[in-house]
Amino acid sequence: MKDLIENKTHEIKCAMSALGRRLEEGTASTLVHWVTPGQLACAHRPLRHHPQFGGSGRNLSASAADLVKDWVEEIIVTGIKSVISLMHDRDLNYYSLLNLGEGNLLDFYSQSGLLLAHLPWEDPHHKKTKELQKIEKLLSIRTEALLAYQKLPKPVLVQCSAGIDRSSPVAAYIWSKTIIQK
Repeated sequence: MKDLIENKTHEIKCAMSALGRRLEEGTASTLVHWVTPGQLACAHRPLRHHPQFGGSGRNLSASAADLVKDWVEEIIVTGIKSVISLMHDRDLNYYSLLNLGEGNLLDFYSQSGLLLAHLPWEDPHHKKTKELQKIEKLLSIRTEALLAYQKLPKPVLVQCSAGIDRSSPVAAYIWSKTIIQK
């Protein structure tokens, strides 16, 4: 089982990296990577890989508000009904200058009709945490995410910032638990 999850995690990481490159080039035709078609997908945070506004640790200017709104609309048009957000306050703060209505980005998701489970998890890539603590946090988050996935209307989008260090192992775990049940 562990190898199955690790292999799927690697597959998702590779797909998310490739999607990020296509988004940066402006050639992507989709914003999501389907882990389980029609049921479970992964995505980067809005505009994370946008040619003009993208980048790691970069606050978006107020002029990006309409593009973020378009991003959410495209996610909805893709069929996504629910989001499991792993974004931490640091990730959400990149959107603080945008006028998205009341509240933050996740509130905007909800106002747009998406159902939401917020499981904030600081990016382990940017945090100097001991390996054992990282593993414990992953085990905890993926269990919470599976419970959220089971309750939320499908399709569900799992999202962090880049879709690699947090979303990929969580989505792989959910995928493994759902394929075994079939």
